[in-house]
Amino acid sequence: MQNRNLSTISNCFPLVCRAIQTQCGILQQGPVARYELVELLKQLNAKERLLASKYYCQLPANVGSFRVLLQLQQLRILTATEYILSKEHSEQLQVDLIIFLETEFELLANLFVSAAYDAESGMKLSTILTDALGNLFAGLVADPKISSLSYVEPLCRALPADAMVVCMNMHLNSLLELHQAEDSKEAFASFSAWINEGVDELTFVKHICEKLLASHHQEALQVLFKQSNMENFRNWKFYLILVQSIASTCNAETTAFIKKYLKSRVLHMATTGCLTALLHLLLTARATSACTMDIHSNLDNYAKWYKQNIGEMSYLLRPEHFPIALGLLEESLPYESELQYLEIHAAIALSPGGRFVQAYKSKCRSYLTQLKKGEKSQGV
Repeated sequence: MQNRNLSTISNCFPLVCRAIQTQCGILQQGPVARYELVELLKQLNAKERLLASKYYCQLPANVGSFRVLLQLQQLRILTATEYILSKEHSEQLQVDLIIFLETEFELLANLFVSAAYDAESGMKLSTILTDALGNLFAGLVADPKISSLSYVEPLCRALPADAMVVCMNMHLNSLLELHQAEDSKEAFASFSAWINEGVDELTFVKHICEKLLASHHQEALQVLFKQSNMENFRNWKFYLILVQSIASTCNAETTAFIKKYLKSRVLHMATTGCLTALLHLLLTARATSACTMDIHSNLDNYAKWYKQNIGEMSYLLRPEHFPIALGLLEESLPYESELQYLEIHAAIALSPGGRFVQAYKSKCRSYLTQLKKGEKSQGV
């Protein structure tokens, strides 16, 4: 088969096709069979390599199919990317991708690298991979035991920096899309329940934050902060769980980054007079404060943050911005649904005082009384 014209097809080519098909039907490949298949494939000319790749793509999936695909990829005959794109409109696509995520990590890495660097098909691959991750995570929400996410650490070792960023973004986008709240009021009402669910049940989120995002916490937070500030943002549940998971595992440098970001949002809220900005700030501060396994410590963390950033915001703001911030705080009171957080707001003094602060505090205490009565009437 050697020294042939690159456009001719050898009489031995059907033998190669039969060998590919046979090996796809074998669960475990012995060293001799592996060597023989590789040697056969090495003899193919350019036209035969193309035909062999097309032949493989039309074969039905079998027990050894992806082992053979890896051999084809290593010999640069057919990559996982080319194979998956050939199945773009097939019902087999998502099944293949779930198998990649469970066991075929080298093939999976090829997909993420192509998504990052392939100008022609990168966007299409990103969509395909994001859908696959979404399906996997939706399954984990229903049953956290269906996958151990064992692909995460091999990907971290295999992907170059740029591809790792693309991979991170896909994971964050897929997680955020798992739940949509009606509005930010639901996020305030459900905050503690969601955080507890993230800690106790949705542990795969923490696994991703600890393993996949371990060296990229600040980059991940930047993505999350940017998306959550978009108009009509509704993906509050997994935004808050992700922020809490990162805050509970990050290093001192990232903790300082979070504090700096929250302080900048106090300024932004007061200078823009935007209620949505304040609501985002309060929810984000609660999530970043919930960084321990002890509820009381988390509330103390939030109280400390609130005192330093809201109670003493007059030291941060210009005099003309303080009344604006105070007005926004008053507007935010109807959103409060959790007694322990409203109690913190009512207890911490705002400086300087004055009749506007007194009026706000009076309303704060009034809402607190209403909330307590509501809880009593429900038997809480």
